[in-house]
Amino acid sequence: MTESQTPRKPSSGNHFGRSLMVGAVLEVAFVGGLLWLGSQVPPPKPVIPQKKVIAIHMVQPIPPKPKPIPVPPPPKPVVQPKPKPVPVPKPIPIPKPVVHHTPPKPLLAKAPTPTAPVYTPPVVTPPAPPPPPSPAVQQNAIDSYAAMLRTRVQADTRVPEAVRLMHTSGTAVIAFRLTPSGQLLSAHVAQSSGVGPIDRAALQAVESGTYPPFTKKMPKHDMTFDVRVHLSAHRG
Repeated sequence: MTESQTPRKPSSGNHFGRSLMVGAVLEVAFVGGLLWLGSQVPPPKPVIPQKKVIAIHMVQPIPPKPKPIPVPPPPKPVVQPKPKPVPVPKPIPIPKPVVHHTPPKPLLAKAPTPTAPVYTPPVVTPPAPPPPPSPAVQQNAIDSYAAMLRTRVQADTRVPEAVRLMHTSGTAVIAFRLTPSGQLLSAHVAQSSGVGPIDRAALQAVESGTYPPFTKKMPKHDMTFDVRVHLSAHRG
């Protein structure tokens, strides 16, 4: 091989230039890639601010206190002027009448009036009360009155049906008290007959009866009488 055909080694200047060129190309390519990627990313969504709800309370203002009404001062008392004294006219003196003293005329003596006779009625002496009847007369009157009572009570007595059914009989003594006018004050069974229906029938006959006043010869005070009342089943 000749000297002219021996290969030349690249110089260091050319190698550095090519390195710069490659670096520039790579940088351009990197920047272009970044720009392309940036164009492909979607834009961020806009952030919508949230609305804040603010509650507003309407508060009515407190009305101011009313101003006190000024009290007018009391009116001053009106002083009435004192009335002027009215002069009182002096009374006109009345002249006293002249009295002429005339001597009195002599009085004529009156004739005496005759007095009428006073009638005095005769004094009537009431008759003396009759003397009270003797005890014997009074006792006879009482016995007669008591006999009348026994007859009346016995006639007013009714035989009860129970006595008829029992086929019995009996006598009850009833004591009762009367006023002088014949009013019944009280009555009771003084002596039982031993049969209740007979006692009750005899007492009822006395209590339902009416009695005349005492006779004039009897005492004028309340009296008690006893009557015997006989009842029998065979009595009509």
